[in-house]
Amino acid sequence: MRRFAADNPVPNLNLLPFLDLVFAVIGILIVVFALQEAATRASGRQLAIDDLVICVAENEVTLYAGPAAAPMPYGARQFPALFAALAERPEAGIRNLVFALTGDCFETRRRFEEEFARFTALLHDRGERRAVFRLAYQPLSAQPDAVERLLAAWRSPEGGHGR
Repeated sequence: MRRFAADNPVPNLNLLPFLDLVFAVIGILIVVFALQEAATRASGRQLAIDDLVICVAENEVTLYAGPAAAPMPYGARQFPALFAALAERPEAGIRNLVFALTGDCFETRRRFEEEFARFTALLHDRGERRAVFRLAYQPLSAQPDAVERLLAAWRSPEGGHGR
């Protein structure tokens, strides 16, 4: 049994090496976090846009069937007609359909996605292989010129149209 000195009722614990290690690890972590740079994730190549659907208000979309095509407005109930117009185009291969939306269009996005699934299933059931559609979503900011900036970037020579 260990006896304590009369003037020191607490045993003499040697915590200094342990505390030295704890504070050294904390110091290293602080240095690592302070020197760490924000790593931006490289997302690779921008997706090419062949057809563009823009939604800025609920239940209303505008189809741009090519960079030089005139805008065609559609309501949510007219999505089958929109997909029929896309299917009538003679281009074959993989076509990228981009659905650009603001924060006001989440219900329209859900309806569009359901109709797109029906449309692609119908094309697959018919055995039509001339075009395969790939759907992608692109968020738009609430700024008034967001649509114009997207269209200008799409239509520019180094923009996102084509394959």
